[in-house]
Amino acid sequence: MPRKPTLSPTRINTYLECAVKYRYVYQDKLGRFYLRAKHQFSFGSTLHHVLQDFHEQGATQTPDEMVTAVQTQWISAGYTDEAQEREYKETGTQIIQAYHEAHQQRVVAQIETIATEKTITCDLGNFKLSGRVDRIDRHEDGTLEIIDYKSGRWEVTSEQIHDDLAMSCYQLILSELYPDSPIMATIYALRSGTSATASLTKEELAEFRTDLLILAEEILERDYTELIPEPIEICPRCDFLRLCQRYWTSDQKAELFDETHSDEGL
Repeated sequence: MPRKPTLSPTRINTYLECAVKYRYVYQDKLGRFYLRAKHQFSFGSTLHHVLQDFHEQGATQTPDEMVTAVQTQWISAGYTDEAQEREYKETGTQIIQAYHEAHQQRVVAQIETIATEKTITCDLGNFKLSGRVDRIDRHEDGTLEIIDYKSGRWEVTSEQIHDDLAMSCYQLILSELYPDSPIMATIYALRSGTSATASLTKEELAEFRTDLLILAEEILERDYTELIPEPIEICPRCDFLRLCQRYWTSDQKAELFDETHSDEGL
């Protein structure tokens, strides 16, 4: 039996952002040739690794040990120069120290971390929905809390979480895996140390599931060979801009060739 296709929040967001980009990354698999290292991704990955180790070791590390971990696990890719990298290292150190202090309050509340950097997956019929969550905590009443770290955000609201595609996908997956457990989702803005939480009701989850199935069918059944790149708002910051520009240039040349030969035939 062929393997079922898998969709993730990243894949779905890429498609919604630009179907041509989805084709380049997931159909033609050109990412390794065009996607460039970005310092914000390196910074976020470093913090994620440090926090993962912290929780997997039972949250017993001291602030100084966590700061040392920032240095030893630092990812340097994508920074423009040493000054920028040094600035981000200092910011990372401050974030980790503040995180350690804030975590002590959760210990008092007897909240248990049951998973870190975990891939969760559920079967939705024609495809599997999969996502990688930064952390899952279990509260005393049995509630499962999905926690997503955001290293570039200063503020977050419950309304933003409620409407966030990835957080909705995570809640849907956990609700399929643990139907008897209440689920809630939290985004932790690491730069400010603030967080917000939201939960989808059963009715909202059912509606989201229905909409997702319709969108998934469109993504999986679409004929990407017929896609024509067209300029959109995200083009200037897209790693694949050069590829689309070459298409536009060749397309213009083809039009000019056709016009020229058409005139010759008159």
